Amino acid sequence: MTDLRGAIRALRATPVVTTVAIMSLALGIGANTAIFSILNSLLLRSLPVQNPQELAIVALDGVRDSWTYPIWAEVKRREGLFAGAAAWSGARFNTTAAGVADRIDGLLVSGRFFEVLGVPAVLGRMLTEQDDVRGTPAGRICCRPRAARSASRASSGASGRRRSATIH
Repeated sequence: MTDLRGAIRALRATPVVTTVAIMSLALGIGANTAIFSILNSLLLRSLPVQNPQELAIVALDGVRDSWTYPIWAEVKRREGLFAGAAAWSGARFNTTAAGVADRIDGLLVSGRFFEVLGVPAVLGRMLTEQDDVRGTPAGRICCRPRAARSASRASSGASGRRRSATIH
């Protein structure tokens, strides 16, 4: 107890050194926490899908570039090649619902995308092979919960509600 009183007395005697020491400790702890949080989310924690250790990204000549639809159709046709195959591509969508326009970043995905990843539907239905036909006039939209809430502000149920989308 005497040592604690002596330490407090010494810290009060040199307020500048005390402030610098406390700030250094706070910055060090904060930086370590931030770095660990990033590393944990990117490298240490597994993906929130079924069997993440079985996932692989297939690339041509080591370059993760976009494939043409005929290449994807050939991969799909060879069912024994993989346990499951899914394709995706980033896209920007202009959407309108109830007269309100919005621009959304999203993905174009193959019909079995969520099935292959083992991710269940929270609301509505899953995409199927019938949704994965080239030239299909009506597409399907899957939303994250936050996007679904903002898309259906006026009503409680977003499933089955019409929303038009164009890709840009």
